[in-house]
Amino acid sequence: MKAAVTGATGFVGGKLVEKLVEKGFEVKALARTTSDISKLESLKVEIVYGDLSSPESLEDFSSGCDHVFHIAALVSDWGKKEDFYTQNIDATKTLLDASIKHGVKRFIHMSSSTVIWKSTFSEIHNLKNVDENYPYPEKYNDNYNETKSIAEKMVIEYNGKDDIETVAIRPSNIWGAGDTVILPRVAEAALKGFLVNMGTNNKIVSPCNINNLIHGVILAAESENAPGNIYFINDGKELNNTEFVKDELSAIGIDWKPKMTIPYKVGYGIAFIMEMIFKLFKSPKPPVLTRFAVSALSGSRTYCIQKAKEQLGYEPVSSYEEGMSELKEWVDDIGGYKKLLS
Repeated sequence: MKAAVTGATGFVGGKLVEKLVEKGFEVKALARTTSDISKLESLKVEIVYGDLSSPESLEDFSSGCDHVFHIAALVSDWGKKEDFYTQNIDATKTLLDASIKHGVKRFIHMSSSTVIWKSTFSEIHNLKNVDENYPYPEKYNDNYNETKSIAEKMVIEYNGKDDIETVAIRPSNIWGAGDTVILPRVAEAALKGFLVNMGTNNKIVSPCNINNLIHGVILAAESENAPGNIYFINDGKELNNTEFVKDELSAIGIDWKPKMTIPYKVGYGIAFIMEMIFKLFKSPKPPVLTRFAVSALSGSRTYCIQKAKEQLGYEPVSSYEEGMSELKEWVDDIGGYKKLLS
């Protein structure tokens, strides 16, 4: 079996490539010309250069493959709308059409649990153990969630088209050893005193350890029940968000507790004003606070994984305690949290 993986140099894509190689797959990995490919080279996978910002570079990527794992995306709370449309929608469509052309059997798409978030000045999502039938919001106020939702719908609509099978995975709060994207930002904010509580002190979340996510993705690639479906994947555990962040930071050697709580509407209003100012001056860098960030910091969100359990046979393979222990060991091995931030 041969698999093509986008986002192969990232946190999730890199872990997926490792697992696929371990399972005996031949792997074709997509990378930018500017990416560090040393780890991929050590795994002896085929490296193909391409970029979501140039969808035409993806047209032959899936050639000769049985599975496509589309992990890459433009993930940000700031940027030009056209860039999000190109990288998250156009690139996905190009990959889908090319996969059909090249006879790919199954296309597994990494979506996000955030596609069902809703936040306005007067209302923040309060999702409690929702399942895959929960509706999309009528309107989005950020380009990332808007384009990811369009891409997810498109992926599912393609299921059965010229015999291709498609599946979408919605992880939530991805965490664990190897995270060089989200955790460093959280740690830096904590060390600088910028990490504060927002909304209330009782926000509940459903984190997803990287090991559990990769396990769920592999099951979605193998299960006969998966085609045409969307699945929430997480640790099957509901946690107070503040306690979760404290545990993560404690595991890497940072003692943190929130010094203040900012009401949701205050945070949303500040973010809205900052966004308008930054857009007026066409700043390429995001403001310190965006509405997306306020949504992430303020709203409770827990997701039911019963569908994945019943249809995929999914059960978390890493416990919360094991994940924290592995995170600590990894950060210790690389030389501590200062190395993580460098």
